[in-house]
Amino acid sequence: MGRRFVIAILNIIITALKFGVNMTTIGISFLTKKEIPLVEEWAPNDNSDEKQEALERQKYVVEHSPYNYDSPIKY
Repeated sequence: MGRRFVIAILNIIITALKFGVNMTTIGISFLTKKEIPLVEEWAPNDNSDEKQEALERQKYVVEHSPYNYDSPIKY
C-alpha cells in the first residue's frame, strides 16, 4: 500500500511540474511572440502506444458487439 501511495504522490508532483512548465512556456511564447514547444512535444509520453492499442481494442469491441442498436437518445 505504501508503494502505491508513493507512486500516486509522484505522479501528482510530475503532473504539477508539467503544468507549471507548460504555463511558463505559454507565457514566454505570448510575450516574445516565438513558438516554443510544450513539454509533450520535447518529452513524449511513453504510454502513447498503450493508449493507441487500447483505443483500437475498444473500437473492435464496439464494432463486433452483438448488441448493436440505435441509441434511444436522439438529438
